Amino acid sequence: MVEFRRSFAAVTLLAMLTVPGFAAESPSEDIKGAKDNPIVSRFRGAVIIGYQQQDYAALTLPLGPYDGGQSNHFAKSMTVEGRLTSIVYAAPEGKSALEIYRNYEQTLTTAGFQPVFKCEAESCGGYDFAAALADPVNHAMAGDLSSLRIDLLNATNGDVRALTAHLDRPNGPVDVSLLVSQDPGRQPGILLRIVEGRGMDSQQITVDANAMSDGLATAGHIALYGIQFDTDSAILRPESDETIAQMAKLLTGDTSRRVYIVGHTDSSGTLKHNIGLSQSRAASVAKALTTRYGIGADRIAAKGLGPYSPVASNADDAGRAKNRRVELVEQ
Repeated sequence: MVEFRRSFAAVTLLAMLTVPGFAAESPSEDIKGAKDNPIVSRFRGAVIIGYQQQDYAALTLPLGPYDGGQSNHFAKSMTVEGRLTSIVYAAPEGKSALEIYRNYEQTLTTAGFQPVFKCEAESCGGYDFAAALADPVNHAMAGDLSSLRIDLLNATNGDVRALTAHLDRPNGPVDVSLLVSQDPGRQPGILLRIVEGRGMDSQQITVDANAMSDGLATAGHIALYGIQFDTDSAILRPESDETIAQMAKLLTGDTSRRVYIVGHTDSSGTLKHNIGLSQSRAASVAKALTTRYGIGADRIAAKGLGPYSPVASNADDAGRAKNRRVELVEQ
């Protein structure tokens, strides 16, 4: 039987299943400090063997099968940002990966999540797909994961199932990445990653007009990480307002100054999409300056460079987050 509870704040998902007794070698309790995410809970009887929570991080979600030729290993993907919870569970012995996957699939759908990608076994890419998702997590949690359990997520026989799902809520979107993997004769491993979309604390990232002026004078450009957009969109988030106000202050204080507003993305997704997205984002900032603050359109030029000018490696989430930015450039 499946039971779930919904509210404006969260959707709690509980898998209500009968649990057989654990074998002696199975983990019997969660690692210290670990807990379920309040939005998507555990499969009944599973034990947390790896846990990490980040207040603000980026996560690449698979939207296609494994493709080793891609920089992020998937034929198609998207990146989301927000509060990231990553949990590795050891499932109860006697349960199959199929039963666990179907339970999550059904419960998430019933709770209003929209599946954006699903795959099973060879349609995922088998072991390679699981490794692409699990290896970065295993490395990040090496201090928590038991050496006997660290490979539960990497089924050598290719028995893997994955689901990427999205939920829109009044207080922000939620994206879920689920991986269930099982080797013959072993209990399944579950990787659950949940991103609660929200903006960064603007007090940590706001650059004032003086700093912008200094950056333009010394380097000819300055990255403005206080400019934030909805995921895969050119819609400005409210937390961008303070940085845009400082840009307007800079331009109002020096009416002879002309600037380029340049949008940048990471390398996730297709080049054509990223070029278009970065152009649209740069144009959104330019429009905000002209319509809200009356800055002359002839003083601003918007340009999107997509992934062509990275400031960090696109091989990890931290680098990709740095590459997604808007820059102010002196004309």
